Amino acid sequence: MIKAVIIDDERNSRDIISLMLEKYCPDVQVAATASDCADGIATIQEHQPQLVFLDLEMPDGTGFDVLLGTREVAPFEAVFVTAFEKKFLHTIRFSEVEIILKPIDRESLMNAVAKITDRIRANASTTRYRVLLENFNNGRNINMDMVIPVTQHEDKIIGLHTVSYLEASAEKCIIHLSDQQQIIAERSFRYYTDLFSTLRFYQINNHQMVQLSQINGIEGDGGRVVLKNGERLEVADRRRKELISHWKQYK
Repeated sequence: MIKAVIIDDERNSRDIISLMLEKYCPDVQVAATASDCADGIATIQEHQPQLVFLDLEMPDGTGFDVLLGTREVAPFEAVFVTAFEKKFLHTIRFSEVEIILKPIDRESLMNAVAKITDRIRANASTTRYRVLLENFNNGRNINMDMVIPVTQHEDKIIGLHTVSYLEASAEKCIIHLSDQQQIIAERSFRYYTDLFSTLRFYQINNHQMVQLSQINGIEGDGGRVVLKNGERLEVADRRRKELISHWKQYK
């Protein structure tokens, strides 16, 4: 049985999570609930849960404040619950922590609990939460670290600024670093292109996306990019003009 705590300022949300866990996730037992950050920290300290359902924004702070306030407690897994993912999109997604959106649906809850249960049983590392807090405190996307899942229970941590380009590989994504190392991520190329679309990255063709800061030059009227590590990548005809425009703005 997995001991859980629910921290959410909306009573309706706390009740829904409790009822859905009881009905669909019988291996999770709710030990207590809390309605704000201060009460949540005290509740976690008292009950020492393995799993915490954590509202992202509450009147007296954020879910990140709860994590900061419980760093001396035995490590636990967390599922963030929010109606406003975009505000902290990169902070959360780069850390590979679980998140479910309000209104909560059965499938999202069950999927999150299944992943967390697997991590707990495998005694998986909770390093992702350290990365999460560091990214939250950092506040600048380009300086963030990223947790890259490479197997079911193994992650690698890299700095976003070290990513040279991304490349599609079947259902996975190859992350090419500036030192020419490669990491094969369990996530898809589409997942990362969507995530990086608002950052200083540009998709140059159907299967590759480059970080603009890693471009050393552009050849052949935009037909090829030369990266700082010497690699050359082809640019699709329809993307050449826009690539040059984006790169000039970045420079």
